[in-house]
Amino acid sequence: MTTNSGPPYSSYRRRRSLRLLGHDYSEPYAYHIIWGTHRAIPALVDEIAACVANVIEATAPRARAEVLEYCVMPDHVHMLLVPAVGGDVIRFVQQVKSLAAREYLARGGSGRLWQRGFYDHMARHEEDVAAMARYIVGNPVRAGMVEDSSAYPFARIFPSDAGVPSS
Repeated sequence: MTTNSGPPYSSYRRRRSLRLLGHDYSEPYAYHIIWGTHRAIPALVDEIAACVANVIEATAPRARAEVLEYCVMPDHVHMLLVPAVGGDVIRFVQQVKSLAAREYLARGGSGRLWQRGFYDHMARHEEDVAAMARYIVGNPVRAGMVEDSSAYPFARIFPSDAGVPSS
């Protein structure tokens, strides 16, 4: 007879990292990054959405990240990026979230803007990058916000000569 000395393993009330253990996030792979607003509140609209887009654009060169594509939805952000030499995905996302939260508060927002952390998926093949790009571009269309992804104002889409379809 075996005795159980306690409950089975549980991650209840434990914060676990969403990052790959031992992975170097400065490696030059394409990453699909997603982070959401706190409690999925649709705070990223109009002026705030434009502000987040501007922060992404302004932070990328300083953080040594090449942002291939992004889409600011009302309750989350999608981004496809590649860290340049000396860049780091984690630091870039932290900087964007921090700067955007400050702007949000300065524009009259209150409370927390972002959820803790972010989700990432590293592309392993060129096909994965194209699929990620199509998924990101399609977000506002799937949400019924626009009929054509190019009409969505809070996104940056691959140029047509980049080899990745824009819709």
